[in-house]
Amino acid sequence: MLNLLIIDDDIKHTDDLLNYISQNDTQLRLHYIVNTLSKGIDILNKGTIDLVLIKTKDIIDEILFKLHCISNCFFEKYKKSMIILSDNSNNLRPDFFVYCYFNYTEDISTIFLKLNEIAIQKNCKASNSVLISKINTELEYIGYNLSYVGTKYLSEIISIIYYNNNITDNLNKNIYPIIAKKYNKTLNNIKCNISIATECMFYECDETRLKQYFNLYTTIKPKPKLVISTILNKILMYN
Repeated sequence: MLNLLIIDDDIKHTDDLLNYISQNDTQLRLHYIVNTLSKGIDILNKGTIDLVLIKTKDIIDEILFKLHCISNCFFEKYKKSMIILSDNSNNLRPDFFVYCYFNYTEDISTIFLKLNEIAIQKNCKASNSVLISKINTELEYIGYNLSYVGTKYLSEIISIIYYNNNITDNLNKNIYPIIAKKYNKTLNNIKCNISIATECMFYECDETRLKQYFNLYTTIKPKPKLVISTILNKILMYN
């Protein structure tokens, strides 16, 4: 469940939204309701909030300035985590914190859907962060250097395959192009960097560990496809 902070001095509006949330399946949990931005910022600085709904008549630029004074240790946590309801939601500039702006008169159901959309994105991001951490632990265990760009590519490739039903049949066609497009690199560049990282892993990894991890009879350098499928199977087994 994601903790929701509502900053709103309109009790009826808040009650209507809470009733709508309670009647619908969601990952949202009301954590605090406050009636001023300053009280809301005090709560944000505790780091216990995931999503924020701000209904205000104040000047938007003044609100954004105050939000940007939030303690740096929680700054990244609130990226695109806020919906601001204003009497002037047109032509407002994009902001680090703001997911979207709405007009005061916006329907409660629309606001709820946007809050839920943010919740889904945050949950996916959190899940992927945990998965990447597990993948990197495995890569490091067998000797991959996490500072190598090829190792980073491998980690992301395993993550992509994990979320796409463990399909590793054609890396060149289905997987490598995704990474190449993301980083604006050629397919050969992606493969070359992975190969360099794997070559270094082979010389760093203890011979016994290498054989046991990949179930090898002889000491040979595993191909990226074997590395990917082996790590993927181990993570699936652990889960």
